[in-house]
Amino acid sequence: MARTKLVNGIRYNLTAEEEAQRDAEEAQALIDKQNEEQAIADAETNKSTGKQKLKDLGLNDAEIKALIGV
Repeated sequence: MARTKLVNGIRYNLTAEEEAQRDAEEAQALIDKQNEEQAIADAETNKSTGKQKLKDLGLNDAEIKALIGV
């Protein structure tokens, strides 16, 4: 099924160039979403690792919470 665009209430089929541009935009959006999800996962990992390092230094949970609020 061909993709379309709506211009002034009239639906047109996308040209080959517009199709290619839309494909590129969708591919980039997927990459951006994956990068964002990875950044969130990395942040959670860093948070856990950081807390463990503080515990390894001898801080207890109350002290860690006072320092970083977690």
